[in-house]
Amino acid sequence: MLALYLLSLEGESEKGKFEKIYTLYKGLMLSRAYEILGDRELSEDAVHNAFIRILNNIKKIDEPESPRAKGFVMIVLENVAKTMYVKRKKEKIVELNDNIAESSNVEINTETKLTAELIARKIAELPEKHRDILVLKYLNSLNDKEIASALGISSAAARKRLQRAREGLRKLIGGEYGEINQ
Repeated sequence: MLALYLLSLEGESEKGKFEKIYTLYKGLMLSRAYEILGDRELSEDAVHNAFIRILNNIKKIDEPESPRAKGFVMIVLENVAKTMYVKRKKEKIVELNDNIAESSNVEINTETKLTAELIARKIAELPEKHRDILVLKYLNSLNDKEIASALGISSAAARKRLQRAREGLRKLIGGEYGEINQ
């Protein structure tokens, strides 16, 4: 598969950079995709789609072994996998709604799922830098210092960006669901 990806790149430096990314992170990406999706075939699809996005953005990566490159690769992968997960969950919710009689527990679970889907959709509407910092903080459980290192910014800038991302998300949701905690 690597050879197929490399065919779409022109320069030798880009090919070398992509090859390094592929060998360094493919296993980690498969593992993380499986954590999100719980399905081997879907995980492989997610990794493939992520590599295609990485190919299209290879110029954004300076040093493949840097924490920033790793953060970028993992954010791309997680965005792809989570999009697949939400799509799959929506399909399952429709099936459940067609097959299960109404009950208070089903209504509560459906409301919770719909709330999670609303938040996921609203996060997707945020600017990329805000969306990425929320992913790093809440899904990857990174602290401010780790986020700063992954993004190549200061800890203070990471905290400020996180604050702005939370504020943006609150505005998009409309305050219906309370404060977003750290």
